[in-house]
Amino acid sequence: MLRLRPLTFRSSLNLLRPQLTSHRTALPYRLYATVETHPPAPPPPLPSPTQPPPGPPSPPSDTTSTTPPPPPPPKPPPRSLRPLIHATAFLLLGLTTGQLIRLTILPPAPPPPSSPADLALLTALHTSADRLALIRALRSDPQTWREWPAYSSLPSSERAHRLTSGPLSGSRGLAVQRVFWNGREKRAIVLVYFGGGLGGWPGVVHGGATATVMDEVLGRVAVRNFEAKTGVTANLEVGYRRPVVANRFYVVRAEAVEEGRGERKMWVRGTLEDMEGRVCVEAKGLFVVPKGVELGEIGEGW
Repeated sequence: MLRLRPLTFRSSLNLLRPQLTSHRTALPYRLYATVETHPPAPPPPLPSPTQPPPGPPSPPSDTTSTTPPPPPPPKPPPRSLRPLIHATAFLLLGLTTGQLIRLTILPPAPPPPSSPADLALLTALHTSADRLALIRALRSDPQTWREWPAYSSLPSSERAHRLTSGPLSGSRGLAVQRVFWNGREKRAIVLVYFGGGLGGWPGVVHGGATATVMDEVLGRVAVRNFEAKTGVTANLEVGYRRPVVANRFYVVRAEAVEEGRGERKMWVRGTLEDMEGRVCVEAKGLFVVPKGVELGEIGEGW
């Protein structure tokens, strides 16, 4: 008869030992074959308090895109020279105007009479007179117009004691006096240059100087019409229309008035004009040959 032995804890372990041993030897291969070990990933860095948090990632650049690149910025327009030109023009205009005003109001002092500078200036003025269109036109008809320098018939000793040929002579006075006489029409044209020494108001010829010239020219016409070839001024009317500027050429035109003409008296009228033909002075004079007074005959070249 079979007797059953009760199992104890030790006997149960002995029964299970072969199974544990087989499992113990296969376990490492299963663990190494199925489980992969990795080192722990480092924690993400904390954002710096001074740096802004990173933004979203930029999209990848498409190097094969067909979109054309943006055009370059336009070039700035070139700077205009107009402001510089305007400023230069206004500067030159201001300087020129100021210089003209200064020379008109306060011209330079004329040289002393008979000095080398005075003689050189007289020569230059006579050369300028020869180039005037009026003088050339009158000289082109010598059969009608006879020319001579004023007071050329007077001797130098007598010329120095006359107002218009003595104290008023030289470049500072009546520097040029060219007489053109028309014998058929009994009229005269006289070219006169008023120098800077004849000014009354700065830059303007004194009214007495222009009246003296008008008296001389009108009297010259009367004397050449009188049979006695002499005469004096009995009346002179002068009307000033425009200022006569110093250091310029002017033209005096004079002719006899037939009305009221007699053997011993004659009216003569005339005008003083600038080189553009504008009338500056008008004059009318009565000239007579006085009775009971013996006057010397005035020569042809007066």
